[in-house]
Amino acid sequence: MSDIIEDELFSSSVIKDLHALDFDYVPEELPHRTEQLRRLAQMFKPLLNDVSQNAVVRGPVGTGKTVIIKKFCNSFVNIARKQGKIIEYVHINCRKRSTDAMVLIGILNHFDQRFPDRGFSVQEMLQILHKQLQRRDAQLLLVLDEADALLKKSGSNLVYNLTRFTDETMKTDNPISIIMVSQKDVLSDLDLSALSTFKRSNTIILDKYARDELYDIIDQRVGLAFHNHTVSLDSVDLIADIASEWGDARFAIELLWKAGMCADQQHVQLVVPEHVRAAKAETYSVVTETKLENLGKHQLLTLLSIAKRLHRDGAAYANTGDVEKTYAITCEEYNEKPRAHTMFWSYLKEVENAGFIHIKLSGKGQLGTTQLISLPDIPVEILVDKLDGFLR
Repeated sequence: MSDIIEDELFSSSVIKDLHALDFDYVPEELPHRTEQLRRLAQMFKPLLNDVSQNAVVRGPVGTGKTVIIKKFCNSFVNIARKQGKIIEYVHINCRKRSTDAMVLIGILNHFDQRFPDRGFSVQEMLQILHKQLQRRDAQLLLVLDEADALLKKSGSNLVYNLTRFTDETMKTDNPISIIMVSQKDVLSDLDLSALSTFKRSNTIILDKYARDELYDIIDQRVGLAFHNHTVSLDSVDLIADIASEWGDARFAIELLWKAGMCADQQHVQLVVPEHVRAAKAETYSVVTETKLENLGKHQLLTLLSIAKRLHRDGAAYANTGDVEKTYAITCEEYNEKPRAHTMFWSYLKEVENAGFIHIKLSGKGQLGTTQLISLPDIPVEILVDKLDGFLR
C-alpha cells in the first residue's frame, strides 16, 4: 500500500509550479489590467508628499481586484522606499476580520506579531497604532478587502477614525490611506462623515474579462505553471470559452489546474480538451439525466454525434459539416433514418438551447463561415456512455 502512495507522490507531473495556479499568486505582469494600475499610481502619487489618499476598487468575482491591489501596493512600497519614504502596507480580509477590534488587531500584528488579541479597546489600539507609525516615521497603506463585510457588521466608525488619523485629536504627521475592495458599491454603506473622506472619482470599477482576455491570462499561467509543450492550444481555447460565460479568471485558472491534475492522474504528458471537460464536469457540471430525458431521440443522436466526433478527433471543437456526417452514420447504428439538413440544424440549435453545447463561428484559417461546436460540460466518454444507455 505504501508503494502505491510513494509512486503517486513522486510520479512525474505536467505541472512544474503549483504556486502559479494559486488564487493568491501575483504574476510579474497582469494581462489587461495595465490601465487600472496606472490609475492607482496617479491616485496615490500624493503619498510621496505625505498626503493621504483613499480609494475604492470594485468588480465581480474573478476580475482581478485583489491581485491588482497586491501588485500595486507591493510595487508602490518598494518605489517609495527608494525615495526615502517608509510606507507600511497591510492587507486585511474583512470576511475573516469583520469587527473594528479584529481589523485593528490584524494591523497591529503587522508591527508586532505578539500583540495580544484581547485586552485593549478600539481607542487604545488606535493610539498604539499611532505610536508604531511615529516610531518608524511611516505612513500606513491599508487595504480592506471584502470591505462590505466590515461595514455591514460594524458600520463605518473605524473607516472614519482611520481616515481622520492626521486631524487635531491624533496630532500625527504619519497619515493612513485606505483602499476598500469589494464586489459591491461600498460607498453607499458609509455614513456621511466617513463618505466625506472618499473622493468618488477615486473609484476603479473592474469589468468581467472578455473571452480573448481570459485566453491571454490562461496562456500566461500555462507558461508559468506547466512544463513546456504539456498543454494543447485547443485546451487553452476551450478553457477560455467555458470561463467567458462568467468572465471569471479565478474559474479559468481553477479549470487549468484541475485539467492538469486529470492529466497527471492518467499519467500522460499532455493536457487535452478531454481533461478540460473532466475538470468542468467536476467544477460546474450541468449535465443531468433529467436534462437528457427532455431531449427527443434525434436530439440525443445529434448530441451523441458531436461527442463521438470530438472523441475521434481528440479536439476541442468539431465543425458542423463533420458532425452532420457522423450524425448520418450514428442514425444507421441505432436503426434510425437520418433527417435532412434543415432538420439536423434545428436539432443542433435545440441541443445548444438545452445548454449541452456551444456553437461559434470559426476564426482565421477556416474557409467560409464554418461553425464550430464545443462540448464544455462533460467528458465525451462519459457522455457517449450516458447517451448510448438512453438510446438503447
